[in-house]
Amino acid sequence: MAVTVLMVCHSGAGTGLGHLTRSLVAARGLAEAHGFDIRFLIQGDAIDREDLRRFPHRFVPFEYRLDTAIRETLDDRVAGIVVFDLDPRLIPDDFGAVLSGLHQSGWRLVSIDPLKSLHGLLDLIYVPSFSFKPPEGADPGKFLYGWERYLLNVSASPRHWHRGTSVLVLTGGSDATGLGRTLPAILDMHLPAGSDLHWVVGPYAAPPVFPKSPRLSFLPHTGLSGLDSLTGWTEYALTVYGVSFFELLYFGIPTVVFSPYGTKDDDELSAIAAAGVALVARDEEEAVVQLSRLMQDDALAASISERSRRHLSAGGPERFAHALQALTSQPCHKDI
Repeated sequence: MAVTVLMVCHSGAGTGLGHLTRSLVAARGLAEAHGFDIRFLIQGDAIDREDLRRFPHRFVPFEYRLDTAIRETLDDRVAGIVVFDLDPRLIPDDFGAVLSGLHQSGWRLVSIDPLKSLHGLLDLIYVPSFSFKPPEGADPGKFLYGWERYLLNVSASPRHWHRGTSVLVLTGGSDATGLGRTLPAILDMHLPAGSDLHWVVGPYAAPPVFPKSPRLSFLPHTGLSGLDSLTGWTEYALTVYGVSFFELLYFGIPTVVFSPYGTKDDDELSAIAAAGVALVARDEEEAVVQLSRLMQDDALAASISERSRRHLSAGGPERFAHALQALTSQPCHKDI
C-alpha cells in the first residue's frame, strides 16, 4: 500500500513562491520513486500551477489555523509522513504541540530546512544548504545537508558559457522589498547600452516600473513555472538570494546575488563569495555595479560559470526520495 505523504508549505505575497516550488520538486522526486500517495496543503494565496495540478492539493488562507487544516486534510488516513517547508516567520508559537500530536498518532515528521528549535520533535531534517551546522545538542543523524541536497526546479542541462548581451533579473516570487519600483532605473543607468533585460515578474509581485525612455531593452516574463525556458540563451543574471539563485548556479550562468532582507543571509553569502561561484553584493546598487563589471570581464564570467556548474547537480529530489524511503523502513517512535 502506498505511503501517504502530506506536503505542508507556505506560499503567497510576503513569503514568496520558494517554499511551494521546492516542495513540488521534492514531490516529483517522490512520485518518480513510486510507493507514495502525495498530496499538498498550502497556507497562503491560491495560485494555479501546472506542476501543482498533478497532485491533490488544498489552499487555506494565512489566518486559518494550520493545525486545524492539517487535521482536516489527514482526516482518518493511515499514518504516513508529513513534510513541512514553512516560512519561519509564520510558524505558530504552539507548533510544537501540533508536532507532538502528530507523532502520537503515528505520523513521521520531516522538515525541509530546520523548524526553529523544534528539531527534537522531527524524525528527519533535510536541509538544502552547503553551509549548515546542526544546532548544539541536536542529534546530527537527523540532518541531511550539503551541495548535493539542493531541490532544484530544473530539467534542462547546463551549457558552456559564452559572452552576450542578455541579462536575467529575478526579484523573488512576491518582490517583497519592492525592487521592481527602483531597480530598473539603476540597471538602465549603469549597464552597457544594447543589453537585453529579461525581468521575471513573480506571481505575487507588482508589475515593475520600467524607464519611459530606456537605454536598454526591458522584456517582462510572467506565468513561468521554472527558469528552463530562459536559461538556454541568458548570459548573465542578477538575483536576490533564494532558491532560484542555486538554479542559476546549476545552469552555470555568471550571477550577481544580494539579499534585500537585512543581515539574515550574511553567513551564506560570505561562504558563496569565498567559494567563487557568484559575485556577492551588499545591496541592489552595488549589485548593478558588479554586474556591469562582470559583463565586461569574460575571463571572470567564464571562471564563475565553470565553478558554479561543478558545485550543483540535479540529483537532490532523488536523494530526498531515498531519505523518505529509508525513514519508512524504520520503526515509528511515538515519543521523541
